[in-house]
Amino acid sequence: MPVYAVQKKVKMKNIMLSVDSWYPQMGGPNVVVANYLKYLSENNTVTACVPSYGKKTDEAVDKSTGVPVMHVRSVYIPIGGFRNCMPSLDSALGKRAKQAGLFHAHSPFALGNYFADAAKKYGKPSILTFHTKFKDEFMRYTHSRICTAIMMSRIMSVINKTDYVWTVSNGAAETLREYGYKGDITIIRNGTDMTVPQDAQSLIAQVNEKYGLADQENVLLFVGRVVQTKNLALVFDALKILKPKIDFRLVIVGDGEELKSYRAMTEALGIADRVLFVGEITDRNFLKAFYLRADLFVFPSLFDTASLCPIEAAAFGLPTLLVEGSATSETIKDGFSGYAVPAEANAWAEKIYSALSDRAALSAVRENCRKYVYRSWKDVVQEAEKKYDEILSGRK
Repeated sequence: MPVYAVQKKVKMKNIMLSVDSWYPQMGGPNVVVANYLKYLSENNTVTACVPSYGKKTDEAVDKSTGVPVMHVRSVYIPIGGFRNCMPSLDSALGKRAKQAGLFHAHSPFALGNYFADAAKKYGKPSILTFHTKFKDEFMRYTHSRICTAIMMSRIMSVINKTDYVWTVSNGAAETLREYGYKGDITIIRNGTDMTVPQDAQSLIAQVNEKYGLADQENVLLFVGRVVQTKNLALVFDALKILKPKIDFRLVIVGDGEELKSYRAMTEALGIADRVLFVGEITDRNFLKAFYLRADLFVFPSLFDTASLCPIEAAAFGLPTLLVEGSATSETIKDGFSGYAVPAEANAWAEKIYSALSDRAALSAVRENCRKYVYRSWKDVVQEAEKKYDEILSGRK
């Protein structure tokens, strides 16, 4: 069991959170940390440490997000456009770390490493939440087994020296085991801050007018990065099969380095007239309009450990079609609170057709989706706080 000073009073006084990427870069862990900060701050002193992207950028981000974070000194990394923090050179961070009662990192890079070391130095507990299949990402960016092996060795050293390891799904835990992690794993599933707005009909009307969807039946939706790991090719192949059977539109909200190639793919498959690429939507209130307007959310990724998007969709009673056996599909039951079929184009085409053809059954699935898949960030953080209490009181 990790050795650190046990607090008799379990109410947290000073919690430090960290993530090694931040806005303007989009990413699920950013959303997680922002919501942990929001709800933990109601009863605790909380510092969220994130990379600095330059003074002007940081100020603009702070103003737009309204999330009070500590920007740690960092340098630009050309691969992937990320920032590498230099926490040991940031004196302000060092002063904060001395006062921390608990360190919780949401990535195993520079800040995660710093947190693990600082926790041991000051006799405090450290937690790391594992969000991403890093090995796949390293290979995608470097195309080198050697580079990937070196980077995996580094992040595993951080994970192995952290006192407590959490993940967001059973699938994520299995991935950690595949990476060689042998310690205990706690699963704390993700949530969403999305709720149905009072001006729902007005938002739907805006989307209908702007994108020509007023009279469109069978609207499918995908929200996320337009990259190979999201497996959009599976959806496109299914829609080619589906096109002669029913009218539909697939709306893709998101941007990515492979956007151009995916546009070309829809042209080659003859479905370009049925697919609408709207780009990235940073206004989360307007993003709600797409969830409200859609009939079915499609998320074919096998890469994600626990995507936030299907949970967001569930807030609006929008069920998701997922790949059977994927980590994200763990929280849904096929035909009851969502849909899950094998990663095969014919299976996806058949499931989309059957789901959209039986509106009564779809309505029931929508209600179950809202009831059983939706989970608020407040509930998530309350669960995490209970675990913090156990750790700080000396209970495992």
